[in-house]
Amino acid sequence: MKKTLWKKALVLLMSSCLVVSTATGCGRTQTTGNVTDTSEDSAAWKEAETSPEKPYPELVTYTVGLKVQSNTAYPKGSEDTAENSAYTRLFRARLNIQNKDAFEAVDGDDYDQKVSMAIASGNIPDIMSVDYPTLKQLVENDLIADLTESYKNCAGSLMKEIYSSNHDKSLEMATFDGKLYAIPTTAISSGPEMLWLRGDWMDKLNLPAPKTLSDIENILTQFVQKDPGGNGAGKTVGLVLSNKYFCGTYAGGYQSNNIFTNFGAYPKQWVKGKDGKAVYGSVLPEMKQGLQLLADWYKKGLIDKAVGVRKDDDIKSLLTKGQCGSFFCGWWAPYNLEASYKMNPEIDWRCFIVPTGNDGKVTMFTGNPNQNYFVVRKGFEHPELLVKEKNISLDYNQGTSAYTDTSKEAKEYLDYVNHQYGVDPVGGFDYYDAAARAYKHISEAIDGKRKPQDMIIYENTLYQSCKKYLDDKKNNKTPDSTDWLNYQARMVSSKLVNDTPVNTVEPVYFDRTPSMKLKWASLEKMENEELLKILTNEKDIDSFDSFVLLWENAGGKQITDEVNQAIKK
Repeated sequence: MKKTLWKKALVLLMSSCLVVSTATGCGRTQTTGNVTDTSEDSAAWKEAETSPEKPYPELVTYTVGLKVQSNTAYPKGSEDTAENSAYTRLFRARLNIQNKDAFEAVDGDDYDQKVSMAIASGNIPDIMSVDYPTLKQLVENDLIADLTESYKNCAGSLMKEIYSSNHDKSLEMATFDGKLYAIPTTAISSGPEMLWLRGDWMDKLNLPAPKTLSDIENILTQFVQKDPGGNGAGKTVGLVLSNKYFCGTYAGGYQSNNIFTNFGAYPKQWVKGKDGKAVYGSVLPEMKQGLQLLADWYKKGLIDKAVGVRKDDDIKSLLTKGQCGSFFCGWWAPYNLEASYKMNPEIDWRCFIVPTGNDGKVTMFTGNPNQNYFVVRKGFEHPELLVKEKNISLDYNQGTSAYTDTSKEAKEYLDYVNHQYGVDPVGGFDYYDAAARAYKHISEAIDGKRKPQDMIIYENTLYQSCKKYLDDKKNNKTPDSTDWLNYQARMVSSKLVNDTPVNTVEPVYFDRTPSMKLKWASLEKMENEELLKILTNEKDIDSFDSFVLLWENAGGKQITDEVNQAIKK
């Protein structure tokens, strides 16, 4: 899913990661005069260094360069900064730690460049957030600390519970030769892809809910030919697809993944083949059935004629103006439909998880279990600080401390989260099944089976919004667009995800091989162009075999061999 959508859908998950700059003079704050360590002092330090939330006996400082968003802001009228915010004040009050920010960089290329410069200069910061290839580089060059003992001693029960929600796969990816070298920032499951249809058009045409590919084709045909939206002959788009990748993106919008997985194809994913070896899904024979079906739909006028060139903003415009009848997306699609609702509050978008296989289940492939990795500079005096700080962040985000703690710092923290101020230096961490959990907790609160104060911050916020939606509907008032989209995403589509049995296929490789760094961009460009040409009937389905040979000879076979070698290590 796109980042901007996740930020809006999951209020807390917009919080970012950290990167850090050179740490000169970091560690324990020095006091004036002659200080002699006593056994009592030593015991206090030892307890702090091996306890999940015990504060340090003296202030510990660490440098940090913050990864921010382009719209990151602080409360109006305040003098808050990245070094002095509700987040840092809470961490100081609870742990006696203080960040010294070396730089701030906007998430993306600017941030990545700062990381590269820090590594190239040899000045590795105390703590920073990196991607997986960079993590491997740091491990191979012995530049970061082994966090095995820090995690063992200081990880709180909530942190362990969150990692276990995805069977500790996040930790496994950060472990090399039996040693943990990073605290991963988890990615949450998007669940199976959904087909979103204009339900009001279906009612007008007396069309039943779809179950099969034939059902979907019939609905699209009726939408295009009978024009239930009154757009005029030839002006209704049946199915809209993404302009860049119309298949293969996990948690992406306007894809067609369910169609391909129905035929046992997993585009753009490295999966285990029939012989147990890793294969690239986009070049397997199973792709041909899905491509042929989409090509037929395109030929019949059921798929947007502008596929491949229509930008996302244009797609949203089609949806807003009522000129499109369907699209594939995740449970969070309502956050893309706010403008559509504002234009016409009577609009009825319905979601379906189709098509199902013979076993009654939908097949989906999963994504990378992690977003990024927090690492600690080798030689930093307090590597456990990262784990301890993460504990506090989780206690106030995924726990209930934000409500039970009555301190000034906690109240400020809650205000920051609710208004999306600033950046939590170690934020962006949630259960793998966060969406399903939120649905369960919100529905329990609505039914009076859960107290709102027992919910975590963002779930409580969503509950209040969903409750307001229901109250407005009960009182014959038009719900606010924010309440509408929260209810549709959290109580309608999330329920469908929660109730639908699925078969999951787990990709086996998310890294980059040496040849990928040189050849993948051109191979991916070739793949996208060739598959699009087949979809749009510019080439026939038999050209797929020629594309596969070309892909293999242009470096694809070599990369496949490298992927299999990497997996064996």
